[in-house]
Amino acid sequence: MRNAIIPIIFLLLFIDFEIKSQIDTTLVSKNVLYFEGAGIGGYGSINYERLIFRKANLWVNTRVGLSTYNLKDYTAKFNPDIILPFAINGLYGNNHKIEFGIGQTISNSVSANYSTWQPERVTNFHANFTIGYRFQKKTEGLMFRCNYSPIIKYHKYYRHWGGISVGYSF
Repeated sequence: MRNAIIPIIFLLLFIDFEIKSQIDTTLVSKNVLYFEGAGIGGYGSINYERLIFRKANLWVNTRVGLSTYNLKDYTAKFNPDIILPFAINGLYGNNHKIEFGIGQTISNSVSANYSTWQPERVTNFHANFTIGYRFQKKTEGLMFRCNYSPIIKYHKYYRHWGGISVGYSF
C-alpha cells in the first residue's frame, strides 16, 4: 500500500482540477447572421459567421456571404452577377471589440465575348482585408459593426472601401 501512494500523488499533481465557480457557464453565441452595406461583398450582402475559436477576449470566426450587382446582363436577360465574400476574422474585446480579418471575394459576372458577342461568365478573385469596430455580446442579441475594408481587385488594384453591418447573433 505504501508503494502505491507515491504514484497516486504524482498522478494527482498532473490532473487539472477546476472549481465549478471559476468556470464561465454563459452560453456563447456561435452564429451571426447580418446584412452588410458596402464592405467586402460589394454594395450590399447577406452574411453568415461561425465562431471557430474563443479564448478569453479573443474570438476567431469564419464568414461567407452572398451578393449580386446586376440582375440582368447587357442583353436584358435575367443573368445576375454573383459576389461571394469569404473571410476569417479575429475579434478582441468584451462587448465592444476590435475586428481584423483577411479573405477572398469571388465575383462571377457576365460580360460580352468579343469574338462571338454572346454573354459569357467570367470569374475573378479579389483579396480583402477588414479592420474596424464591432458591438456584439457573448450571448444572443444585436450585432453592429463598422469597418474599413479595402479590396485588392484582381490582386492588382487597391480600392479603398468600408462597410456597416447590422445583424443578430444566436
